[in-house]
Amino acid sequence: MNAFPRRRAGVFCAWVLAATVTHPAVAAWPDDKPIRMIVPYTAGGASDTLGRMVAAHLTTTLKQTVVVENRPGAGSMLGSQFVARADPDGYTFLLGSISNVLNNFFYKDPLYDLRRDLAPVAQLVTVPNYLAVAPSVPAKTIPELIALAKKDGKGLSCSTSGIGSSPYLSCELFRLLSGAQIINVPFKGGAQAIQAAIGQQSTMVFANEALPFITSGQLRALGVTTPKRAAFLPDVPAIGESLKDYDVTAWYGVWAPAGTPSEVLERVSEDIKATLAQPQARKTLATLGAEPAHAGPKAFGQYVEQEMQRWQTLTQSMNVKPQ
Repeated sequence: MNAFPRRRAGVFCAWVLAATVTHPAVAAWPDDKPIRMIVPYTAGGASDTLGRMVAAHLTTTLKQTVVVENRPGAGSMLGSQFVARADPDGYTFLLGSISNVLNNFFYKDPLYDLRRDLAPVAQLVTVPNYLAVAPSVPAKTIPELIALAKKDGKGLSCSTSGIGSSPYLSCELFRLLSGAQIINVPFKGGAQAIQAAIGQQSTMVFANEALPFITSGQLRALGVTTPKRAAFLPDVPAIGESLKDYDVTAWYGVWAPAGTPSEVLERVSEDIKATLAQPQARKTLATLGAEPAHAGPKAFGQYVEQEMQRWQTLTQSMNVKPQ
């Protein structure tokens, strides 16, 4: 699937033209080589869109080419490990997400140590996961979907974007709290998970990239995973309205290899903050249903630590067994 559908491409190009230089060039990037933004997922998803949006703006402000490299696999761990092992010279960054936290509790060996091997740069956005079904699925509400899953004891299949991802956890928490028989089918990325639901290879899908498919009518949204309804889909209930204590809020952020100079982290963080303030960037985020949530290196690091503690408690209560 193309990372930028035509409807989104015009918004993106207009945003790039609108980007302005907010800082003079600095000596932190003396070599004439591209800066790499590693996206640990396949093209076509929210991570890819965000990575390319940020890369385009940084190319302008840093006066240095920033290229996106998709390195999917193992629930984002392969791409994240690549960055963790990279030289801390300011030429490699990771467009990561809540999955970088969750993998610590789904895998015995997440391939790298988030606290030790990666340096937080900036939080980007928060975004809900959407619970959606194809229009042919008879259930039109969360209670109806749960009833359908319990009917005849056959259960339902749910496509998600890989073990340890927030959509995967969204499905697991839904299964636990609903008591329904649901088979969680992880794909390499959100785009593939969505296509499985559209093609009726799965009954339902949890994905944070589903908004364009919902607005186009290819999928029908039954709920959002955030505690409150999304402002852009006010008629779609929060799953927590039907299942008490349900809350899975996805987020995205940028890391660098540990040891990257602090001035580089701060500079990139400030440029990312400027990216999120661009009107055309806001339009791009709106296509994803994402809300800007910038935090600098220190604040983002504190937030990640809070998330580590929160999800350790929750996954233990869910009886998650690391693989």
